[in-house]
Amino acid sequence: MFDAAIPPELKAFAEREFIGEKLVWAARPDVKIAVFISFGIWLFAVPWTAFSLFWISIPAAALYEGYTGADIGAPKGAPSLAMWAFALWGVPFVLVGFAMLLAPLWTLKRGTKTLYVLTGKRLAVLEGSRKITITSILPGEISGLSRKEGPDGRGTLIVLQGFEKDSDGDRISKKTELGVITDVRRVEELVRGLQATA
Repeated sequence: MFDAAIPPELKAFAEREFIGEKLVWAARPDVKIAVFISFGIWLFAVPWTAFSLFWISIPAAALYEGYTGADIGAPKGAPSLAMWAFALWGVPFVLVGFAMLLAPLWTLKRGTKTLYVLTGKRLAVLEGSRKITITSILPGEISGLSRKEGPDGRGTLIVLQGFEKDSDGDRISKKTELGVITDVRRVEELVRGLQATA
């Protein structure tokens, strides 16, 4: 029923989950393309992280050497509050930089544990290995589709599901994105077929 390349835990879960449902389409995201795209973030992260480390290295070195910043009026040998603030200000930027550097690895890990399934009753996204999260979209919940397609036919399909409110109470679009998939135009047609059954 499902491709043998799917991780065993995910495959076993999917085979139990969709008993009695007609399988229309099932696929995993194209991990190689997704990782390649995430390298754009990685390239941006290199100078970002280097500058952030440089930013905090200056006050860190000064604090280590016992420099106090006589222009602020701090007593000799005691680090000034401004120097501590200057050093700590850069820490979040360094953490964000490290997170962006790890983007290709996170994309690879998530992509290998994701499965998209379209049946005659619903569109589902399965994610995980030991603990699997399943998001099901019923025909009546699909309000629209948005397709991004490359010249080779691969692309992403965004399934719009109306609106919801965020934590601030603002109205935002509710959507589910099917990552980089092959023949995205055909998949869009299949999802439209499901939508038509509503």
